[in-house]
Order: sequence, then C-alpha cells, then structure tokens
Amino acid sequence: MHASKVVRRSLSVAASIVLVAGVIGFGVAQGAVTGTASGTVYRDANNNGRRDTGEVGVAGIVVQSPSAATVTNASGQWVLKVTGKERIEVLTGWYRSQCNALTCTAGPGRDQDFRVDYQSIVAVADAAKNPRLDLGLLPDWPGGYPISSKRPIPANAVDVSVRTSFDKPTGAAGVSNCYRTTDINNRACAIGDRPTFTLRIYNEGTKALASLGGHLQLPAGTTLVGVAASTAPRNHPSAGAVTFGSLDAATRRVPFQVSGSLPPAGLAAYVVTLRIDANAPLTTTLQTSGTFPNSFGARITSVSGDAEGDLCTSNATTCAWGTTNRQATPDNSDTVGFAIVAGKVPTTTTIPTTTQAPTTTQAPTTTTQPPTTTTTTTTTTTTTTQPPTTTTTTTTTTTTQPPTTTTAPPPATGCTVSAILVPSCGAWLGSSTPARNGGSVETGLAEYEAVAQNTPDILHYYKSGAVTFPTSLERNLAERPGKQRSLLLYNWKPSQSHTWRQIADGQADANIATVAAGLKAYPHKVFLNIFHEPDDNVVETAGSGMTTADYADMYRHVVDEMRRLGVTNAVFVWNVMGYDGWRQYFDGLYPGHNYVDWICYDPYAKDNLVPDMTRLVNRPKSNLGWPGFYSWATAKAPGKPIMLCEWGVDLLTNTDPASVLTGGPEQIQAQYPMLKALVYWNSIDQVNARIDDPSAKGVALGNAYRQFAAAPYFNATSPSAAP
Repeated sequence: MHASKVVRRSLSVAASIVLVAGVIGFGVAQGAVTGTASGTVYRDANNNGRRDTGEVGVAGIVVQSPSAATVTNASGQWVLKVTGKERIEVLTGWYRSQCNALTCTAGPGRDQDFRVDYQSIVAVADAAKNPRLDLGLLPDWPGGYPISSKRPIPANAVDVSVRTSFDKPTGAAGVSNCYRTTDINNRACAIGDRPTFTLRIYNEGTKALASLGGHLQLPAGTTLVGVAASTAPRNHPSAGAVTFGSLDAATRRVPFQVSGSLPPAGLAAYVVTLRIDANAPLTTTLQTSGTFPNSFGARITSVSGDAEGDLCTSNATTCAWGTTNRQATPDNSDTVGFAIVAGKVPTTTTIPTTTQAPTTTQAPTTTTQPPTTTTTTTTTTTTTTQPPTTTTTTTTTTTTQPPTTTTAPPPATGCTVSAILVPSCGAWLGSSTPARNGGSVETGLAEYEAVAQNTPDILHYYKSGAVTFPTSLERNLAERPGKQRSLLLYNWKPSQSHTWRQIADGQADANIATVAAGLKAYPHKVFLNIFHEPDDNVVETAGSGMTTADYADMYRHVVDEMRRLGVTNAVFVWNVMGYDGWRQYFDGLYPGHNYVDWICYDPYAKDNLVPDMTRLVNRPKSNLGWPGFYSWATAKAPGKPIMLCEWGVDLLTNTDPASVLTGGPEQIQAQYPMLKALVYWNSIDQVNARIDDPSAKGVALGNAYRQFAAAPYFNATSPSAAP
C-alpha cells in the first residue's frame, strides 16, 4: 500500500494506540436535544468533493456514534439518531477524497462534510440542526502520489489490507495485564498476562471479498486464548465468526477463516487475546518504539489477484512478514511488537501446562439493517466546513446498536496508589479552592463542592519562601470526617528575592530547611511543585541568573537538599505553562528523570479554538513543528505521569464553555493514558473559570463540570489508599 494514501492505519506507535482506544465520543448533556443525522456515502470518481451525475452510493459502510451504529443502504444513504452533539465516524477501507494527509478539514466541495482526524473519518453532528453529512470516497488506486490525472480515477478491483495494533491496557505496574512500567508505550507484558491486539481487515478494492482466510503469527511462549468481534471500531455486520486450525509449532502460525463476506470499503475488526506462558523468553528491553523483541502478526492468504498482495502459498510458510511496528509491502500482512519482562504474576491467573487454540469466535451480537429511508431534503449549499442546513423527514428509522465501549468503565475494585501517587485506575480530579468573593479556603471548598458534587482528589495551594506546611487547616480540609482523604499539591517558590542561580548556589538553603521540616512532620505524601511556570520567567542572557540552565540547576539543588534533609514524602512535580511560544525553553528547563516524578502544565480554553478536552490537553501546531505539550512530554520522558496543575474554561472569551467539557472523560481516557491528574483552576484571577459563576454561561459550565466530575474514570481509585 502507498503509505501516503492511508486514512486509517498505524503510521506510528502513538497513532496505533489512539486508534485502538476506539471511537472518541462527545458526552451527552442531561436534557440534550434529540434529532437525527443523515447523509450519503458515495464514490467520488473524479475526486472533486461533490456528488456528480453518475457517481453511485457506496452500500454497506458502517456509520457509528458513541451510542448507535448503522450501515449505508444500497444507495449509500444512512440515518442515525443523535442526542446533543455527537461525533460520527465512518468505518471504511476506502479513502476520503480531497485529502492527502493524516489530518485534514472537511471540504472543499458541497458534499464533503467529513474531515480526517488522526486517521479517522469523522464529523460532529448537532441534533438541534438535524444535519445532512455527505462523504465522498475513493477506492485504492494503482500507483502513488500525485493522484492520476485520469478521470474517473482508476481503482484496484481486488485489494485487501491488514492492520494489527497493541491494545492499551489500563491499570498500574504489577496490577494490570501488560502494564509493567508507568509508560503505556513500553508494551511490557509478564508471565501470566493476557495482552490483546486489534486485528483489522480492510477491503480497499471494488469487489466483495468472501471467505477471507489467512494466518496469525504468534510469538514464542504465547498461546492463543480467543478472538471476539470488535465494537470500537465496530466489526462489519456481514463479517461473521472466525474459526481456527491448529498451531504449527515450527512456524508459530495458526490458520484462520472468516465467515461471511466483506463488501467494498468494508472493515472487519477483531480483538485477539494471547496468554504469556511460563516458557516465554524474557527480555530487559523497555523501549517505546523500534523493533520489539516479540511480534504478533496477521496475514491474508486466501485472496488471489490482490493488486498489492504477494504470491503467498496457502500455508504461508514462504511469505515474508512485515517489519514490527510498521506496515510492510505487500500490505496484506502486518505485525506489531511488544516485550515480555519479569514481573508479578496476577494472583488470579492460572497457567495451564497445555492449551488448545479456540475453535471459533462468537459472531457479532448486534446487527443493524440498512436504513430503508425516504428522505426529503431542503439543502442550502455552503462552502464552509460546517454541515449544510437540512430538513430531514424519515419514514423508517434505523435500528441502533447498544452503546459502544467508549464510555468510561464503572469504578474498579482493588485499585491502588503508587509510591509517587499514581492511581492504578483512572485519574485524579482536584481543584484549587479560593472563595469567589475573597473569603476563606473553607468557603471556597464549600463553593466548589456545592456545584461539583464531588470531593476533590487533590487540594491545590500556593506557597513561597520559609513557610511551614501543611498547615493545620490544610490537614483538616484534606482529612474531613466522612470524606475521602484529599491529596495535597503545593506550588512552592523557594525564594522570590533570589535568582534561580542564587538558589542553586545555596543562598536559600535556610528556606529549604524550614519547608523540609514541615513536610517531614506530615504523615502522608504530598505533591511538591518547585517554582512553577518558569517558562514565563526565563531570561536567556548569560549572567542573568534566570536562564533555563539556572532553573534546572536550582530544581536539582532543591531536590538534593530535600533528600539530604531526610524528606521522603515529597513527590516532585515539574510544572511549566506549556505555551507553544516558549517551546524552545522546555528541554533546557527539564531537570532530568531522576529529579522529576510528575510532569505538569497549565492549559486553558480561552477561546473557541479550544472546543473540547482533546484540544485543551494537546495543541499541535504543524506550522511550528510543535506536536503539542502532551506529545512532547511523553516523548521527552516516557513513563512519567502527567498532570494539569491548572486548567479551566474561560467564561469571558469562550462562547460555549460547557461544550469544552462534554465528552471530556472519554476523550482523556481514550487518547491521553499518561494524563493521571487534572486540577481545576476554580478562580477569577486572570481568567474567569469559576464553575459557580452566576451567569448563564457559568451555570451551564457548572452543570457540565458536575457531569465531568461524576465520570467513573475520575472516581475509580480512592486517594484514601495513597501512602
């Protein structure tokens, strides 16, 4: 396959993990408007983004929202029930026309209402508008870019491709399967773990593919436990169960057969579960990219005449398999890698001495019929990326499927807190607690909880100089009778009368000793953030005492002093603003892995350029070569937990602040696995982010925040279990 043509495939480890997480959905606000979204998926034969005369609809394409799914009918039409604002995704092996990139906007063309977002073809449907969302697609074509000037664009008749990806586990090291370090990208499994992989089979040609067959490649020391139809992405309803043959011990390959057929542009998706057996070869390799020591792979061998396949024999013994972690040519095979390391065996795991491969998977449990819909539309043509205004009359609606697994799981049992205060399940949700009218922090906490209906996992305070903390008041608020214990987060500046260089040279050591004594007297661990937001204070001039190198030296000196003075309950946080305009400072400001326990930054939704939590947490700017702070941090320090020490939605500048939080827990859980704490800035200082603001926007924000705080993802682990 021509890599640049791919709309949905694993171009990198990070992209693979995002896709495995499933469809990212907008949460539904209580009392939200219910309506429908509808449209047509068609073959855009001339690649102009408009449905021209003679361009036929594409049948059998799954269209999915977080709560429902359907398939396009014989004319390519679909109708889906929508509540509030929901993300609609089209699950297809064809490519959205007018798009030659990993991410691109909707349009141009009046019938091109979907964009490409991280390799997924998506649009946002607003139920209040009953939108019509059309989509032009292209089958795979011979050759690469530029696209052939011939019209209609030539298409491959027979073309199947395979993708494999490592499913992200949840939990903590030694607790959850295949999570032996704090870095999800390590893919470190241990004896007894049961890693899962998503296997995707795409029909990228124009002919239906029936009775697809091939082989799975199993690493040494693993056993095939089972295969199930996927729900995120949803398996195509016409692709049925999978049957397996016996493992070939010499090649480590298991033959499989998919019942049913896969229509043109269809996607068949399955979740494959392996078990790591006692005889598995162990390694000490814990890298986040490159060639992993163990590979799981899949290959289709039953399709003859594949435009981009190879001449594999039926038993696949002579076929060359793809290179780990990247798709290879030919594209009817793919592999994904992981490591097997020494680790704690989960206590509930029993490892049989011999096992048999499963014989079948269960067929998909839900199937939707193509919509038999008569649609009368009045459409205002527009060249913007917003869907055209449409009035839709539906005589027979689709049958929807049960909600997908994109919602957060119920509260977990047995969840733990690590030595550096990382929750094994979910993420912390905390807040600063200033009072709205300048009262006490007790008043501020009561104001926050009255709206949030949630006890903060983290209470956030600011200190400077030679002060003793936690204070008795802060202790009492953190351990109130009848409440879960709250963790304490302190932003502390060792001195505001010394430069960073002077602090690094020991001139504020007396202040450090005072703080160290106070921390040692507290029986629990606390988050200690040393001189937060330094990127706002850098003077990169030699001798200023405020260079990035001066800051890093200062941070290391403070940590060294704390350790020398016997402080063992400080979890050290490195906190920058994270603004991309200061991206050139971050590498120099970072003190090093041995000094930093958590990485923290402070994003705000100050305008409509931040419409949701996905954009708030990570804001890439391709024109600057900037991947976004979350992406930078996970690459800079793989395995470090990440915190938002301050975040909020500005009521003054954001026209729809409540919508920023809608669907936020699901977006965070699916896309940002290393974001393990969010501490809200419930203040009117510099921005008005108060969830108890009496304005109409403030009330809406408060209601949205209450639903946000109630998500199981933020209530999975109790901070009372923290050391």
